[in-house]
Amino acid sequence: MNTILLILLVVGIVVYFFLNKKKGVPLTFETKINDDLFRHYSELVKESTALHKAGKFDEAVAKLQDAYKEAEEKQLTLTVKDYLKLPPYLQKAKRNDEAWAWFNELIRQTARDHMSLSVIYDKMRLFRQREGNPKDAIKYCALSEIHWCLGLHEQVTKDGFDERKDELKNCKANIGEGYADLLKKADCEKLETELKKTIKKHMKSFPDIHLPDLVRDINGLVSNEASSANYTESKN
Repeated sequence: MNTILLILLVVGIVVYFFLNKKKGVPLTFETKINDDLFRHYSELVKESTALHKAGKFDEAVAKLQDAYKEAEEKQLTLTVKDYLKLPPYLQKAKRNDEAWAWFNELIRQTARDHMSLSVIYDKMRLFRQREGNPKDAIKYCALSEIHWCLGLHEQVTKDGFDERKDELKNCKANIGEGYADLLKKADCEKLETELKKTIKKHMKSFPDIHLPDLVRDINGLVSNEASSANYTESKN
């Protein structure tokens, strides 16, 4: 008798969910819970954006920091792009040191995530350019590019993303290209060939690239170019 009742109960539950599905009743309980959790965070981010557009940069920073605190308290999962909203606001508020410290903290927290590091270094490149320091932006451009290749390599070899093999192949083949505009802004157009050679040289040890050595070599190229330019100007 108990077995029959259990069977009838199970059948009843199945029929109930089937009929509700046919009526179009969405079974998205987790999504609704997540929407509720994110609601206040999203409102704080919107307020921060509005303050930024109004030119109230310090207030925008404070509001965005409130949003991050909300996310931490509610244990919300944010992406690195969410956290990268802060540095441009700090830069507008003329708080560059705080912005750079934030970048470094994000690097520390995402040290094993090449894709996130690629995005962070690209934002650091842009930050330096906006700061009027395109020479320093060069190495961050290279770091972003290489971390992207490393991320693709990891996805293909460890995560089994075979569909990204062609992207990885192209990334490795074309690395070191596309620096002309940045080098022009840095008055380092003559470095284009040497920079490409330097990056390609380090890529020979891919994926075991020693990035501090790459940064050292790029800094050396830029420094030598600047010294050469200053010497030419002094002679004239």
